[in-house]
Amino acid sequence: MSSPPVVFLVGFMGSGKSSIGRHLAPLLDVRFVDLDEHIVRRSGRSIDAIFTHEGEPAFREHERAALRELESSLHLGAVIATGGGTFADPELRAWMLARGACVWLDATLDAIEHRVARDGSRPLFGDRATLERLHVERCTAYAKAPLRLDTSATDAITAARSLADRLEDRARG
Repeated sequence: MSSPPVVFLVGFMGSGKSSIGRHLAPLLDVRFVDLDEHIVRRSGRSIDAIFTHEGEPAFREHERAALRELESSLHLGAVIATGGGTFADPELRAWMLARGACVWLDATLDAIEHRVARDGSRPLFGDRATLERLHVERCTAYAKAPLRLDTSATDAITAARSLADRLEDRARG
């Protein structure tokens, strides 16, 4: 009997990591973890508050601690929606690649801008030029994920089903 899957969903903000992850986890019969929500629960602060009061390097430390906290239960399987910058960190990327399937949920910037509200809830969601620069930087890291799914023109349920099929095919060899 094979062990339950561990899947890390990586990609830019607004690519569908949380939405797709919530639909994918039941299809794989594992729990769903939104890493940002986990950080908020364990720190007692919003992501925006952490960025504002502690800075991005401190937020990345929160990410490291939150991921390592999950390690003891990974044998039970999980779908983990990471933050947009998690996979860009070489240490965290290596950690995730060693522990599960990493899937890059890719989306065009137009799709991302359509999905993400400019309400201040996403600390790094700036103007188009800033967004483009960050997207290019991070896509270099995301491309190191063994699996990629374009989510630009699909809904979360369809994307989750497609990804579940791909992961099952991959597990069968």
